[in-house]
Order: sequence, then C-alpha cells, then structure tokens
Amino acid sequence: MSGHAAQFRLDEAVADVYGDLRLAPVLRRLLRHTGRLTGSLAGSVSLIDAGRSCYVKAAEYGAHCQLGRSFPLDEGATGRAFGSRRPVVIPDYGQIRAGHLAAAHPARKGPAAAVPIWWRGDVIAVNVVFTPAAGALSTRGVDHLEALSQAAAAAIVASGRHDPSPATVRADLRYTAPAGPAPFTPREAEVLQLLRQGLTYREMAGRLGLSAKTVEKHVAAIMRKTGTSNRTAAVVTALDNDWVGNLPHIGVHPSRS
Repeated sequence: MSGHAAQFRLDEAVADVYGDLRLAPVLRRLLRHTGRLTGSLAGSVSLIDAGRSCYVKAAEYGAHCQLGRSFPLDEGATGRAFGSRRPVVIPDYGQIRAGHLAAAHPARKGPAAAVPIWWRGDVIAVNVVFTPAAGALSTRGVDHLEALSQAAAAAIVASGRHDPSPATVRADLRYTAPAGPAPFTPREAEVLQLLRQGLTYREMAGRLGLSAKTVEKHVAAIMRKTGTSNRTAAVVTALDNDWVGNLPHIGVHPSRS
C-alpha cells in the first residue's frame, strides 16, 4: 500500500474525477484512481437508495458484480459499510454473507475494504476494493481511500444522482464516449487478457510460451501505452477506455513468436 500511496496524487485524482460531471464517467474515474491508489484486483461503487432500503451496483472494474441490479442494504461489503457508517476492512471476503463475486474469482477469498461516501449527513454511495496489493489495507491506507472516496461526493451529486434506481443507473451507464481503437499489438492484447486474470509473469510466460523477461517487456509496453505505473492501473485504464472490448479476436496459446 505504501508504494502505491507514495505515487498517488489526491489533487490530480480529484481533478480528473470532476473533469466530466456525468454519472458514468465520475464513477469510472473514481474506480480507476481507487485501483491506482490501492493496487486492488477489483472494485465497485454502489449507490445507496435508503428510501427503498437497497443499493444499486453502479460501476465496477475487474469483476462482474451484477451491474445495475439492486440488493438489500444488509448484504455484502456495501451493506456492512452502510450499516457501520464508517470504513470497514474485511479479512476474507469469501466469508461475508451474500457476497456478489463469482466463486471462482481470485478476489473471492482475499481481503476487501468498503468506504461509505457521505453527503449532508447521509451515506449516498459505497466504494469497495477487493484484494489490495498489500493485502488488507492498513489504517493509513484506509485513510487515503476514504479521502479519495469522500472527495468524489459532490461530483456524484452534481452528476444528477437524484434517483438511484436500477433503470436510472443502467440508462446513465449506457452512455460512453466513443473509444479509439485499442493501442496494443496482438501479443500485448494477449498479455493484457492474462493481466486481467491476475497471473504472475511466470504464469503468463508459461501460458504464452515466452520467457518471463519477454512478458515483462510486453507489460511495460502496456503500462506505457495506458500512461500508468502498475499492472492494475493499466488494466483499469484499458477497461475505462473500452479498449479491452475492442481488442482483436485472439486465443491465448503457447507460441514462441
């Protein structure tokens, strides 16, 4: 956590979050910077609808947590943070009641942290991270995450979040700015797909039939093209720009090319 925090600039992150005051870009940028801050494997932001006693999964990265669906306020990491009214650290997400990560997801059995986002005395959203790079977040790490998350509160409100129903969230998230073509070579695209799965350099090398050193060079190229400084941030940025969806059709198989 300390290495990620040392490279993290809260002022730059907040300026980026406020750069486009529509719900989808605000939440996606919050998640992107959350990933950069914590080095987390996956994350999500849910909007709270206290009047209906539910929350809505509004944005995510690195996981498919049933985006756009609503859940009772006593479920999952989001429900725990809402009920506690403060940040919570969960040593083993797999033990939490009604968690929404798939059983096979690598973050399912790892630590998680959930931070409530406040506005005028009410919790309006919860930012959740799964499997931070350094394991369970330290007190200092949670403080950094809380500062970033809370800084986005006004942007969420300004984006017009007046009715966080599933239909509204889906409508807001449907709009995305047209993305340019993915800037990766076919080999880099293969490596990026394996990065999403959280594989080590050695595991990726074995899967692709390359040396670990060669894989490391491809990862460095991906980070350069995404303007990031770590693997997780590179994946988040690729997802944020819809580059993963625009990757050429590839099959990951052993090759010596």
